[in-house]
Amino acid sequence: MAELQPLYLIAGTDGAKIDATRARLRARAERDGGAASLQIFEPGEGRGAPDHEALLAAIPAMSLTESRRYLLADGVERWREPQLEQVVAALGDLPPELSLVLIARDKAPATLLRAVKAVNGEIHEFEAPRARDMPRVLVADAKGLGFRLEPAAARMLVERMGANPQRLRNELERLALWAGDGGEVTASDLDAMIADTSEAAVWALADALLERDAAGALRIAERLIAQGENITGLIYGLASRLRKARAAAEMLAEGMAPKQVESSLGMHPYAAKQLVRRLHDVDAGELREATIALADLEVWCRGGADYSDDLALTLTLRAAAGASA
Repeated sequence: MAELQPLYLIAGTDGAKIDATRARLRARAERDGGAASLQIFEPGEGRGAPDHEALLAAIPAMSLTESRRYLLADGVERWREPQLEQVVAALGDLPPELSLVLIARDKAPATLLRAVKAVNGEIHEFEAPRARDMPRVLVADAKGLGFRLEPAAARMLVERMGANPQRLRNELERLALWAGDGGEVTASDLDAMIADTSEAAVWALADALLERDAAGALRIAERLIAQGENITGLIYGLASRLRKARAAAEMLAEGMAPKQVESSLGMHPYAAKQLVRRLHDVDAGELREATIALADLEVWCRGGADYSDDLALTLTLRAAAGASA
């Protein structure tokens, strides 16, 4: 097995591939040195930037119990130039028993990229495929998961779910379970499984809100309205889903094990598992604000505002997804 390098920079817009690479590096670090050998620095509650001062303080530290240490900083694209300069200055003098992993969830800052290259660090860049290329990527990824995805079905997935790599990867994994090893998923299968019924589409809309994807939420909502869906019905379905998400997020924050949370939600086991997985970086306070926004929408649609129901829905979804007005 190849030895881990002293320095890694992982960057790009393909969150699914970045997460997979991070997971492999983390598993390797924990397997080689134990969980205590790995320190992770991330933005608090998904906001801000990883604590660069804490990272710098950890670089020269020595371990009395482990032969090798591992530091992982996720979200380094959010560092400002003065913070970057301090980190860059430390890259040329990393302790020999240390592996440092820096993750930029976008294009890596030029200052950081040059510094990592200068000390022969290992760089991995993952750019999300263009929307027009995504069906071909899905077909290839499905093959890697052990089933065949019909090209027409791949195009249908992108049309219905957008080109977000992480969301599509989650759907592929779901389809892999349905198809089984060596199975096939066709466009007709998708029509039967994820036809634009109210329930399926409302769940997709709720998932977009959980992921703070305002553009995706608006796209799904527009399709629902075009199909004749009633806004009041959408409010009920969304509110139910978000209430469960908020309850699950609060239980996770209190330290309850994910499997216990799943069993307490009163949902189908698979649906509960998918919901809990989506709450990894979701803040319970944001879910509360989204629920309040839906309550406001119900008031507006009952005559509490002078603008149309469609405009009220648009404003609500943007607010619920955390987009600025």
